[in-house]
Amino acid sequence: MKKFEYKTISFEKAGGLFKGKDKSNSDDELNILGQQGWECVSVYLSSGSAGDINYLLKREIE
Repeated sequence: MKKFEYKTISFEKAGGLFKGKDKSNSDDELNILGQQGWECVSVYLSSGSAGDINYLLKREIE
C-alpha cells in the first residue's frame, strides 16, 4: 500500500499581490518542492481579511 506525507505552505496575499514575495519567488519555491517529489493537490484561500493562499502538497514515502 502506498503511503504519503503532506505539507502545507502559505503565501500572504494583500491587495492581489504576494506580500513579501513576488510571484516568481513563489513559483521558484514551488518548483524546488516539485524537484523534491512534492505534488500540489489543492490550492485554497484562508478565511479572514488577509486571504493567504495555501498550497497542500503530498509526496509518496518510499
